[in-house]
This record gives sequence, C-alpha cells and structure tokens, in this order.
Amino acid sequence: MSSTVLSVRTLLSARMPFTAEQHSLIAAAYDKAAFDVSLPAHTRAAFAKKAAWFRLLACIDEKLERGALNPSVAKPKGLGATADPFGFIAGKTWLPRHTALSPA
Repeated sequence: MSSTVLSVRTLLSARMPFTAEQHSLIAAAYDKAAFDVSLPAHTRAAFAKKAAWFRLLACIDEKLERGALNPSVAKPKGLGATADPFGFIAGKTWLPRHTALSPA
C-alpha cells in the first residue's frame, strides 16, 4: 500500500470531526487513486465519487469556519419534535381530474 492510502486510513480511523483542510487532503488522496490507470474502471469511479464527496465536505467546513453557514438556520425554529412535516397535504381535498377539467 502507498503511504497516501495509509495516511487516509489513519485519518479516517480517528473518529473525530475533520477540518476543511483534512477533508481536502482526503479528497486529494481519492483523486490520486481515481486517476491510477492500474486500477479497474469501477474502482476508479468509486474513488472519484468519494473524492467529490470529500470536496463537498471540505467546502461546507470552510463555509462553517468562515461563518457563512449557520447550522441553526437549517432547523426551522417553529417546529417541534411532534410536528407533522406533511400537514400541508392532510388539509387539502383533492378533486378527481375529470371534474376539475369539465366545463361548467
């Protein structure tokens, strides 16, 4: 195994949240593996997907570190744990299609 793969494995086994820089390093290691022509195509495709995922995580972490994203914004303030997320559907009465389009 290469030292890059070993360092990624060491980072992933730590069980602690990564910084944006660490996510970028992991993405770079997966990118390097994705462009290794000695690997089968399906393996390279899997490495490319993982690299894209870690690049996305790095981007999110950078925005969180800059304060551009606020994690509390993602959670609506007015909804409790018992709120029905599909309540807007329950109150509607649906007309059959043929009655809605028939002339009056």
